[in-house]
Amino acid sequence: MRTFVIELRKEKRTGVIPLMIAIGVLGAAYAFVNFIVRKDTLLNLPLAPMDVLLTQLYGMIMVLNMFGIIVAACMIYNMEFKGSAVKKMYMLPISVPTMYLCKFLILTIMLLIAVCFQNMALAKIGVTDLPKGTFEAHTLISFAGYSFLTSMPVLSFMLFIASRFENMWVPLGIGVAGFLSGMALATSEIALFMVHPFVVMLKPAIAMSAQPDIAVVIVSMIETILFLCAGLWSAKKLRYE
Repeated sequence: MRTFVIELRKEKRTGVIPLMIAIGVLGAAYAFVNFIVRKDTLLNLPLAPMDVLLTQLYGMIMVLNMFGIIVAACMIYNMEFKGSAVKKMYMLPISVPTMYLCKFLILTIMLLIAVCFQNMALAKIGVTDLPKGTFEAHTLISFAGYSFLTSMPVLSFMLFIASRFENMWVPLGIGVAGFLSGMALATSEIALFMVHPFVVMLKPAIAMSAQPDIAVVIVSMIETILFLCAGLWSAKKLRYE
């Protein structure tokens, strides 16, 4: 708990917390503006109203979340490399793997807050603008959980990458390359491509139904755990040179 509090104080200085809150607010604002501008077009699509609300508005929200995660992961470790601070921590009574885990938890909590902001906006739109009686709160909650879980592999992957490279531009470049390659592969039906964490995050955005894909959820959880374990192992075994 003490390490978590220390990390929280550190992350306030990195700008990660306001960044993720801003991502949540921007995503919510985008949902409102997009639906206002395209309301008639969206509601005339041959889809159920809840599918329209969730799948047609989520695409840009997902892009905001993805780049928010990439930048936040780079920022959260950038300060640790200044003045070789992370190297000196191995000489202090501080567990570097615990520090890594606290960073992961902070990013996860901030992403969850951002997702909550965005889905509150979607709920408001659903209650006020969808045809009467078509808004389903349980479908919204289910999709919110689905979109959050499918974002976690990218978060755990980017934190792992950011923790291994002192130059912030390297993980940032990897994140951009991951986004571009994910966009190219996301529509493929080949299941093997789901080992790509960015493809997993893109799956809810390219679907035409708001119903979660159980296979994608399982892959998301497995990849999140694998990348988290890789990060914890490297923090313990692979000391920074």
